[in-house]
Amino acid sequence: MFRRAAYSFALGFGIFLLGVVLRTLLDRWNVGGVTALIDDLLTGILAGLLVFAYERHQHKAILDRMRMIADMNHHVRNALQPIVYSPFLKEQAEQVRMIQEGTKRIEWALKEVLTGESTAEAPNSDSKSAA
Repeated sequence: MFRRAAYSFALGFGIFLLGVVLRTLLDRWNVGGVTALIDDLLTGILAGLLVFAYERHQHKAILDRMRMIADMNHHVRNALQPIVYSPFLKEQAEQVRMIQEGTKRIEWALKEVLTGESTAEAPNSDSKSAA
């Protein structure tokens, strides 16, 4: 929160300084009237474009996080499904195998999906729907 506030303040202060510099230059060159209003308008448009670019970046970052959360939800639910049904298997060795596979898939999701480096398919992804 502090970083965002500092960034916003610095951006606003930078635009303020730009306006002061431009106003000083216009006053030195005895420019006024409509030209000074156009300068103020351009400074306002620049400020608006910077805020728009920042908001667009923030929106994209939120969408990326939501996509990652949805992917994690998908992978973890699919990995948990066989684990939940493993007590109904007759053989203990099969139960252990199902739990280990589900655990490996959850570890894969935590490692690959959360870091954004999804380079390989989830382990035993062909058996996801086998439960």
